[in-house]
Amino acid sequence: MEVYDADAYLGDDDAMTAARRQVVAGNDYHLYLRSLQPDIDVEITIRIWDTPPAPPADAEGQIGISLESETGILVINQVGLGPAGET
Repeated sequence: MEVYDADAYLGDDDAMTAARRQVVAGNDYHLYLRSLQPDIDVEITIRIWDTPPAPPADAEGQIGISLESETGILVINQVGLGPAGET
C-alpha cells in the first residue's frame, strides 16, 4: 500500500525498496507499507499528532516516518492496482 499527498503522484523506487526490507518506508511525500500476504483486507487509519507518540511496549522495533501533505488530501494507493480512495 502507498499513502501520498494528492500532488505527489510520482512514486519513489528507493522508498519502495526500503519497505521491502523493513515493512514501512517513506520519503516525506510517500509512505509505503509492505506485506508478504498478497490478498488480504487492509485497513489504514490516519492520525495527526503534534509530537511523535511513544511506541507500544510490545513493539519489536520502530522506524520514524513522516508524511507531508501540502494539499491536505491523502491518496491511498494499492500498488499495481491503483488508487483505493482519498481522504
